[in-house]
Amino acid sequence: MSAGALVFMGAGLGVWATVFKDDTRELRASETCNEGIFSANVEPLERLISPDSSFTSDWSREASDSSLLLTCVNSTDHASVKMTAELKDGSIDEWRSQLKAVDKADASHFDVGTEAVVWGRHAAMYVECKPQSAGSSHTAGLDSPYLSILVRASGSAAEEKTDKQQQDLAHLASRMFFEAQLQTGCQEDFVAPSGPPRLTK
Repeated sequence: MSAGALVFMGAGLGVWATVFKDDTRELRASETCNEGIFSANVEPLERLISPDSSFTSDWSREASDSSLLLTCVNSTDHASVKMTAELKDGSIDEWRSQLKAVDKADASHFDVGTEAVVWGRHAAMYVECKPQSAGSSHTAGLDSPYLSILVRASGSAAEEKTDKQQQDLAHLASRMFFEAQLQTGCQEDFVAPSGPPRLTK
């Protein structure tokens, strides 16, 4: 049976049948919080949360002349991945200080933005913005604007801390940045890479 395994147990004249259901399914980009983020490749998200019939995906956008917060939450009954992109004002040292609560064991870096780091359950990016560049938006009154990208896995999505999981978290962080870049014009000479980011220790 493709939907699961059928097990028969006999005791005297009685026969018991138990069906173990497996409703894991493939995702389409159109089912996610933002089709643009996942249009290139939805597989990293699939590997992290193993989507089933309980899958939900929510998107929110809060914006003003001097702020932007994008939030994408993908979840099932057993796992979730939360992704945020927020326009902030401050230095890279201030951004680093905000990461102190994160378990930094076995951290890797990846080559997107100004600085990008990934751990077993988290990925974080700092992207320095150029507020005077043509087409920039949401940076009014900000002295040192930057995009802060965070991706956090929880539940069963966070149980395995493998290189592949780090790659998937970094990939989702980079896709979230690409969406924020489209809405802010943060980087002046931005060129989207053709594949997933490269990890380095």
